Amino acid sequence: MELILICLFISVLALDITIAFQVLISSPIFAGPLLGWLLGDVWLGFEMGFLFQLLWLSRIPAGAYIVPEGNIASMIAVVLVLLLKKSGFPNTTLVLVFVQAILISYLGAQLTLIYRKFNGKILNLVIKEVESVHFKVMLFLEIGSMLVYFFGVFLLTYFILLLSLQISPGMIQFLGLYFENQFVIVKPVILGIGLASVYPILREAILKRPGNKFEKR
Repeated sequence: MELILICLFISVLALDITIAFQVLISSPIFAGPLLGWLLGDVWLGFEMGFLFQLLWLSRIPAGAYIVPEGNIASMIAVVLVLLLKKSGFPNTTLVLVFVQAILISYLGAQLTLIYRKFNGKILNLVIKEVESVHFKVMLFLEIGSMLVYFFGVFLLTYFILLLSLQISPGMIQFLGLYFENQFVIVKPVILGIGLASVYPILREAILKRPGNKFEKR
């Protein structure tokens, strides 16, 4: 039941990515603490959300370009860290979850691609209904489109969490016995990668700020 509740919660937050709301609540920095609250550790949820936010901040799905789906991947990763925190090997847990998050982000991108194609067909139907002034059918199609995405995210999240929670504990115990101390550098490395990825964005924003004396001519 707890796993189903978590998946439903993530699916609702995922609607914020492009389908509805769009108030940034699906961003890791906000979704992480919310998931932490749901699972009893707000601070750890915030910490993981912050790390993953830096990683995905520079990934912008401009136009039709498909980027790795960092928000869904981050939410699943935060949940895994929270559920596996009692393993006794926090550094090893972070390594395995980080690798999984990268793989999940590409699965999420494929889900987005499939949904875009499906939504294109829905759009064609909506246009026909607009021309026929069938507003109830239009509303049905819009809500149906949202539900398709919702259940798509739910199923993806559920099966990934179910599989990972079966496999990860054994892997964490095995690898942790040998590499836990060496993996201590992983969190600083992830933080460094994230800061390096957002540096060009910050630099561009500072250089282009009105009145900045360092602005290029």
